[in-house]
Amino acid sequence: MEKRKMKLGVTGLSVLVIIALVGACSTAEAANISIAGGPAGGAYYPLSVGMSEIITKNVPDYRVDVVSTAGSIENATMVGTGESDISITNGDVAHEAYTGTGRYEKKKMPNIRVLFGGIAGGPLHVVVPKASGIKSYAQMKGKKVAIGPQGGSTPYMALLLMKYYGIQKGDMRLSYLSYADGMQALQDGQVDVSMAVGPMPLPSVKQMATFGKFAFDMVSVESDKAEAFLKDYPFFNLVKIPAPMYGLGYEVKTIVSTNIAVVNAKLSEDLVYRITKAIFENLTTMHSAHPSGKAIKLETAPVRYLPMHPGAEKYFREKGVMK
Repeated sequence: MEKRKMKLGVTGLSVLVIIALVGACSTAEAANISIAGGPAGGAYYPLSVGMSEIITKNVPDYRVDVVSTAGSIENATMVGTGESDISITNGDVAHEAYTGTGRYEKKKMPNIRVLFGGIAGGPLHVVVPKASGIKSYAQMKGKKVAIGPQGGSTPYMALLLMKYYGIQKGDMRLSYLSYADGMQALQDGQVDVSMAVGPMPLPSVKQMATFGKFAFDMVSVESDKAEAFLKDYPFFNLVKIPAPMYGLGYEVKTIVSTNIAVVNAKLSEDLVYRITKAIFENLTTMHSAHPSGKAIKLETAPVRYLPMHPGAEKYFREKGVMK
């Protein structure tokens, strides 16, 4: 009888061990957080790395992976489908994805929630060789243009704006390159124009200005064209790139997007609260990750044109920046 009890005890212990192992595997799987980053040479990727460092250090038992992506559209899609948990994207892209409009017609993604806003917007950088003499978008018809990665915001913004100059997609020879590759192609003479959207200073342009020997100009949008564009697309704004930013010696007027961090709605309120708290109690890391991160502050973090995640909302209500 005693021997039988011993056998049952061993069997019970084995079951407990199996349950513990299964539980450990489940915990390990649940402890992964994926951040959709951005293209090489942009601002989203270093900001995403900054977030990953903060979460890793301040939210115990979670492993964070940052993956390179094509940009804002892919980032919003990955969060909306649950392929990634967190990303930075344009406000207009997130709004279209959430509402199933524009580029997301019939592809509504109701699981997108806002983590925080207030990230410096991404101006459209339109770079040309100084020797080209290109001074206006109107001169880009028939030109070879590096227009950023497919799935990013650069092709979308640029092609929308070009329509106000009477230029359609088929009027240019387009190359869908990363920002870094696009600027290199410009220097190598493979393209006539290189475009990129991202917060200032955009690393690929700043590097070219700081270390390169390539003389370049940037193209401004004319005031009448900007006014007509912004009337039709109020998600965007007009901004001036300061003369010293890239050492050009003159201001550049261009359109600018808004940037927000988004999360998937299925992340728990507790986890998102802890992530939000960690980020806003360690903003120096975000500020140093990329110059555009310096714009992030508690007062401008809430976004009102899209639903906030309950975890983020809880934190911002505690801090008195949301009612």
